[in-house]
Amino acid sequence: MEANGTRIGLVLCLAPLALACVNAPLYFASPAPVLAVTGAKDAKGNLPRIENGLTLQFRNPTKQEQQDLDTQSAALGFMVPWIQRSHVHIELTYVVTNGDTKPGTFGIGIDGANEYTKYDENVVAMALGAGNNNAPNYIPLIPVTPQILAAGASISGTIREDDFNEGELDLDALGRWMAPFNAVLINNSQVNPIGLDMVPAGVVIPALLEIDVNFTADAMMTCNYGVRVRDDDDQLLHDAGDTLFSPTPTLFQPPAMMATTN
Repeated sequence: MEANGTRIGLVLCLAPLALACVNAPLYFASPAPVLAVTGAKDAKGNLPRIENGLTLQFRNPTKQEQQDLDTQSAALGFMVPWIQRSHVHIELTYVVTNGDTKPGTFGIGIDGANEYTKYDENVVAMALGAGNNNAPNYIPLIPVTPQILAAGASISGTIREDDFNEGELDLDALGRWMAPFNAVLINNSQVNPIGLDMVPAGVVIPALLEIDVNFTADAMMTCNYGVRVRDDDDQLLHDAGDTLFSPTPTLFQPPAMMATTN
């Protein structure tokens, strides 16, 4: 769903670019075509936005692994995820190129899903804007500070593992524990953990399975990216005998949207 502009369907990443031994990083390319915007505003004065993403494929747990998860869940009193933040470590690198004859400003936002909850900033913006004529307010799960890029120039950047760790904590707090929406997303938990008191002690945080990249710019620009994954427990799907882990996460709806749909 896209409020303003074009959305490219999410692409299932079938295999890493290169397989390696356990604990060595695995690399996944962004789906084609490359994210590209013209910079021209629409009839409402909104800048073009485009999105694509990839879904990491993980294997199902073995019988023993599932028994261990069930035992941990029973002991804690709540579900322990199969794909855990402490075992799966994600990093994203990007390259943005300004193909225009003028400088421009670009923005990148990262959304995604764990095995329980999916976050989509476009859906959230629609909910927050319901009933008013204000410009959409996009609040990504993992924000990237907007940057100015000179005409004809390129810039690269990295969204680090600790950035993903913060986003994964926020998504679980919102999805499973009904933490306050604005407080959790706007504040860095390392600086101000407001809202996270809703999260029970001992919780095991799920890692992202789906990574969605939103891109916008006020000039003609492209964004290409790649995802690096460190898979501590060899949970990514790549052996012939593996079966695909296929959870069905629930789409997160902020209070503004829930109020209109109940």
